[in-house]
Amino acid sequence: MKLSTRFRYGTRFMINLARAYNNGPVTMNDIVRRERVSKKYLEQIVYRLMSAGLVKSVRGPKGGYVLTRSPEKVRLIDLYNVLEGPLVLVPCLAEPKSCALVKTCAAREMWKSMQGKMEMMMKKNTLESLSKGNHK
Repeated sequence: MKLSTRFRYGTRFMINLARAYNNGPVTMNDIVRRERVSKKYLEQIVYRLMSAGLVKSVRGPKGGYVLTRSPEKVRLIDLYNVLEGPLVLVPCLAEPKSCALVKTCAAREMWKSMQGKMEMMMKKNTLESLSKGNHK
């Protein structure tokens, strides 16, 4: 399993905003330079975050982007849901009818456990914990 660049870049963008929380807006150019990511691609990601109400833009000479909530209130699962949709490792976990072998599949319980552990970890970790390097 791989996490998408959209999720990884979006998370790094949000960590930048969390580190600057209450210190004013952060410019796109600063984040692009610091994170070494494509500005055009990051702008698409930021649009999703803004549409979800997690980020807002501030106009003007000292403008940029800020979080709409405090970093301890934004969980990693919130970012994942906005940028990727629901966390589902295999289709049968979300829609059991999608697989004829759902009742007899020997691997399904393992996949369910893996998904549960990932979801629990993403629910525990907030932008605050990630920005301070205190992931759980």
